[in-house]
Amino acid sequence: MKEEELILDTLDELNIPYETISHPPAFTVTELKSFCEFNASVCKNLFLYDKRADKHYLVVMLEDKKAHSNTIRKQVKAASLVFGAEEKLYELLGVTPGSVSPLGLIYDKNKELTLLIDEDIPKHERLGFHPNINTSTVIISYNDFKKFINWRGNAYQFISVTKDNTLE
Repeated sequence: MKEEELILDTLDELNIPYETISHPPAFTVTELKSFCEFNASVCKNLFLYDKRADKHYLVVMLEDKKAHSNTIRKQVKAASLVFGAEEKLYELLGVTPGSVSPLGLIYDKNKELTLLIDEDIPKHERLGFHPNINTSTVIISYNDFKKFINWRGNAYQFISVTKDNTLE
């Protein structure tokens, strides 16, 4: 099965309308936007790990934000946050670096991963995510994103993420 088929089939089963845009491999939002224009806010995602609590997080934030691990650490009361191991990323989300997406939560059968969502995301009507492959982007509404994460049942919380002033 192609990487994105399970995700697209799941969106269909949940009656979540989506638009799919194919493009060359893109490992960052900046790179992605050099290939295509989007009528949506494309999100970037970071896979983080708190070793002391043995807990994994997926940070979903807007492209103009910069994740400061210390700021995020304080908000989730973690001892420390580092990038999660590639093996665990694949185990929990079914992806390799460069294709990380909250849509990969369909692979987290035991709901081990906690989703950390940029508090400004609900202000955006349409959001773009990789469907677990970095050669396409799926556009869905914020309400449908919320429907998807509620359907998955993983713990989540909204966090404050700093605006990246270098993008202005």
